[in-house]
Order: sequence, then C-alpha cells, then structure tokens
Amino acid sequence: MEGFPPELEVLLRQFMAFLPQLVRAIVLLIVGALLGLLLETVGATMLRSLGFDGFADKAGVTRVLRDASRGKDQKASTLAGNLIFWIVMLTFMGMAGEVLGLAVFGKMMTALAAFLPRLLGAALLLVLGLFLAQAARELMAGPTEREVTPPWWRQLDRGVQAVIVALTVIVALSLVGIDLKWVTWLVVILVAVAGLAIALAFGVGFQGPARDLAAGFYLRAQLKAGQRLRVGKVEGQVLQLTSLYLVLQTTDGPLTLPYSLIHSQGFVQIEPADTPFSP
Repeated sequence: MEGFPPELEVLLRQFMAFLPQLVRAIVLLIVGALLGLLLETVGATMLRSLGFDGFADKAGVTRVLRDASRGKDQKASTLAGNLIFWIVMLTFMGMAGEVLGLAVFGKMMTALAAFLPRLLGAALLLVLGLFLAQAARELMAGPTEREVTPPWWRQLDRGVQAVIVALTVIVALSLVGIDLKWVTWLVVILVAVAGLAIALAFGVGFQGPARDLAAGFYLRAQLKAGQRLRVGKVEGQVLQLTSLYLVLQTTDGPLTLPYSLIHSQGFVQIEPADTPFSP
C-alpha cells in the first residue's frame, strides 16, 4: 500500500483485517434468512394441516388478528410461522454479532431468540385453551335448547368457560417467564369458592332438573315427536323432546311441560306419531 497517506493506509489495513469477519457475518445472515423462510413455510403448513386455524377461529383469535390488521385476512398459522422465522433469524443475528465482535448486541439477539420459542408456545397454548373453553361452554349448552334452558345453567357454562380461560392465561404467562404465584393462588381460591357455590346450587337448585332428567330418561322411551297426548287437562301434539322438557303444541300455542310433571300426572296417547295434527 505504498504511496497512500499514512492515515488512509491504516484504515485500509483495518478494513482488510475486518473484511473476513464481515463476509462471515453476511453469510450467516443470508443462511439465517433462507433457513428461517424455509422453517416458516414448513411450520405454517404443518399448523394449517393440523387444523390450527380452525381452533383459532372458534377461539376468537382470528377475529382479533383481523381487527388488529385493519380488516386484512390474517391467519393464526401465518403469525406462528412469522415467529418461527424471527426465532431463526435472531439466532443467526446473534451469531453474526459475535463474529463482528459486537458481544453485547450478540447476547441481546441470542436472549431474544431464546425468548421467542416460549412466546410461541404460550400463544399456541392460549389458542388451544380458548378453543377448549368455547367447546366446554357449547358442550354444556348443547344438551338442552336455549329456550328451555334454566338461567342458572347458562350462568354455569359461562363460569366454566371463564375458569378455563383464566387458567390458560396463567399457564401461558408462566410459560413466558412471568412469575404469577400470587395470581395463581388467587385463582385457586376463586375456583374453590366457585366450586362450593356450584355444589350448593346443585344441591338446592338442581333438585327439580334432576327429577326432570330422571323422569325424562324413562318417558323418552315411550314418547316421540308427532304423538298427540293428553296430560291432565292439556291436550296437544308433541313438537320436541329435550333432556328436561317436552314441548307440546296446543290450540293456544307451544307449551313446555317438565318431565316430572308428566310423570306425576300421567299421560294418555290420543293419536300415534304418524297422524296429522289438526288442532
């Protein structure tokens, strides 16, 4: 490098010494980007094939993502794939920082890359928990029709959903690394109190429905939709058989009769199920 000013010669020597490290860092970033894109595609495809987007739809996550992205069709599997990409990319960025001698930057990127898998696991757990909470509520609301479901039962299925959501959120936050011991104990106490309240509600308020369930188990073997019956002074055609009630079409309109009432008063079949109803 003869003929160059001394200052420029020093800079050129430093650059030439630094050039191999720079090339290695660039290669690491390129490899990280390519590997991240590959794993992003594979991960998102696997999640879609496992029905992850369906879970997210039922759990309400897709609606939240759509609102957050201002109406764009954002899928939960795509978001999870993006997280996978950045996990890989941040790992290689940390390695590139170490190669360049940027120890602090490299450690920051490595720590962030180690945090993202826990965030991804917490997100997957949250989606699954929200889906299970919604499924549990629908399962509890399913055996009886909404028109004849007791109000306390509707509150119970919402309570079960809330408990599952709360437990899922606590476990997800703990997975991320947030210490929530006091919140966990608070939720345990609330669940215990709610369980005691439910037990008392079942003991006091469930006596009538329990009788209806027991009587319905016996009567549904003898009744079916379309039969014309007389129960006491009431006469009509059977429209629907639920777990707790029988819906009878009378001249005054539909009438709901608990199975326990039918069992205690008895019934008389006037016409078989295939006879047309003529009020």
